Amino acid sequence: MLPSLLVRRLRICCGLFMIVAAVTATRAAHAAEPPAPANCAPDQTLPSADIVPEAPAKSPVPPNDPPVQAQPPGCAAWTDRCVICQREGGKIACSNIGIACQPQAIECVRSEPAEEKKQGK
Repeated sequence: MLPSLLVRRLRICCGLFMIVAAVTATRAAHAAEPPAPANCAPDQTLPSADIVPEAPAKSPVPPNDPPVQAQPPGCAAWTDRCVICQREGGKIACSNIGIACQPQAIECVRSEPAEEKKQGK
């Protein structure tokens, strides 16, 4: 029993020595660093919140591009790769736009069915 108790105490003492050595080394490293300047504010200037850019940001969709809700002629379902719209029963219904979606040119994904010709008597 005596040797195992001696081994435990030796391990505890070595562990404590390692912790003290690590703390001492850390403190020595921080002491070697130069102190931070006391007055940092004059070196840095932040832009004023009153400054407004001269030109507004350009839209990714050209201004002459029609809105996605406008139905292309002869098309029953169309999309701009963000929203899909369809016309059924004379009403147009569109999905919600996805998060961070970049609209593209509108394209037809389903043509309107051809009207059946009426039989003349």
